Amino acid sequence: MWKDKLEVIRNYRISWLQRDLTAGATLAFVALPQSMAYALIAGVDPVYGLYAFMVGSIVGSVFGSSRHLQTGPTNASSIIVASSLIAFQEFENVMGLVFLLSLLSGGIQLLAGILKLGNLTQFLSRSVLVGFIAGAGLLIAINQLPNLLGIKGRSNESIFDGIWHVFSELESVQPEAMALGVGTILLVLILNRISPKTALGVAIIPSYLIAILAAATVVMIFELDQQNVRVVGHIPGSLPPLSLPVLKWEFIQALTPGAIAIALIGFAESTSAAKTVAAFTGDRLNMDREFVGQGLAKIATAFFSGIPVSGSLTRTQLCFRSGAETYLANVYAGILLSVIVLFFSPLVKYIPLASLAGIVMVIASSMVDWPYVRLALRSTRADALAMVVTFITALLFPLDVAIYIGVGVSLALFLRRVQTPRLIELDYQPGQGFRELNGRQQRSIPEVAIIHVEGDVFFGAVDFLEDQILKIALRDEVKVVILRMKRACCLDATSVAAISKIAHDLRREGKMLYISGATEEIARILQRSGIVEIIGADHIFRSGETIFNSTYQALKQAVNHLNRQLGRQYRI
Repeated sequence: MWKDKLEVIRNYRISWLQRDLTAGATLAFVALPQSMAYALIAGVDPVYGLYAFMVGSIVGSVFGSSRHLQTGPTNASSIIVASSLIAFQEFENVMGLVFLLSLLSGGIQLLAGILKLGNLTQFLSRSVLVGFIAGAGLLIAINQLPNLLGIKGRSNESIFDGIWHVFSELESVQPEAMALGVGTILLVLILNRISPKTALGVAIIPSYLIAILAAATVVMIFELDQQNVRVVGHIPGSLPPLSLPVLKWEFIQALTPGAIAIALIGFAESTSAAKTVAAFTGDRLNMDREFVGQGLAKIATAFFSGIPVSGSLTRTQLCFRSGAETYLANVYAGILLSVIVLFFSPLVKYIPLASLAGIVMVIASSMVDWPYVRLALRSTRADALAMVVTFITALLFPLDVAIYIGVGVSLALFLRRVQTPRLIELDYQPGQGFRELNGRQQRSIPEVAIIHVEGDVFFGAVDFLEDQILKIALRDEVKVVILRMKRACCLDATSVAAISKIAHDLRREGKMLYISGATEEIARILQRSGIVEIIGADHIFRSGETIFNSTYQALKQAVNHLNRQLGRQYRI
């Protein structure tokens, strides 16, 4: 199943090693303060965020399908951890409950992957995805403004909270921090502009890493950390120790709702991040494997002292933009962060938060898929509405709520499409065959209506199906209705009941119903449900190898009936 991972190792090139190491190092430096911050959001010691990145980055990339998806602590998951633990603040082993959340949510995602539920992500509309990512990118940029300006920061749930906070703290802006942040942005943009590009358009010069190191050097030389410029600061030097979740039924019951929420957000975050980059690279993703990889990453962090992890939108973009060639870039990121924590924590402390904020803002600005935005706005109203609604939702509500709303919009769009199967009225011309009728054409045999049904015929489509068929069938001149079901699928009890009602309504009006193009599945459903006895076995025609043959046979029988009962002289 993971032969492609071994294939990468067997064919690994020196040029790939250079790019993967550069991307891994960049990720490690950016993840260092991020992971600590997300641990604080979760309400635990910052070191557990570092452990989560070390373990999650390696396990998620090894067992997933995306070569760029970066797994580690995220804002949304950390917020849910904090809210899930509010009722257990006095419990002596709170970290055991955090590890339990990782274990439960990871088990849910792992099970989804094993059951091959990854195809459910196809119901997340691309328009919704683009709108969510654009909104998340803008919110991320707003949330980084305090770090960029050197003012006191906080986590904001909406864009208005973030903007208001920045304006209320403007008098506290530190010129030195702002200079470092803006300088980092300019240096990244200049290096990206002058750098040679790969075939995918990725800059070869490691602009992010160079900008971070340059900013740290400036802080160290001018001792800006002594002038209240906020830096990463001291970090503990240790590898992830073994840990054990609290495996008690009462806690499992209490934390399961939070675990489900973390898993759902993990589905959305990892899918969004992986698919966004894949849209640029053309990589084919296996979302079943991705669910397995994300689930195993969460489970691994539960036993190696980490908070719950997920696919990160920002760091996945950073992995791609930094030139990563293979999944090993994320493996190197986890290893390099471990090395940094163990041996270089005294040097890392000089990295200014303003510089990291500048890099995150550059990444956030590149998260908008402008070509697709223009396409969605110009194509259909539904796509434009879905994208705009999700974008606004991501700005006004917490990102986890925005994800739920985005998924809801996707499902609404899906159900809106499938609830209206395609109905086409056909006519038969002797010597020419069947043709599609438009609104102005007349049937060759006015008493016979041939209705071709195409699409999903399930409970959500029943009202539309029944109304449209009866609208045609109950016309005065129509005496026989032939439903061609060759292209119909997904029949259920509700749709079968609707067909039964149509048959009863037609019989009450002295009309007849035939079904043609009945596939093996449709014929089996009709037989088991007892509809055959209502319609009549001789009124159901199985589909064959010859196109329209069953419909022709049904029409032939209907014409014979009309000729006998009504004295017509039709010939076909």
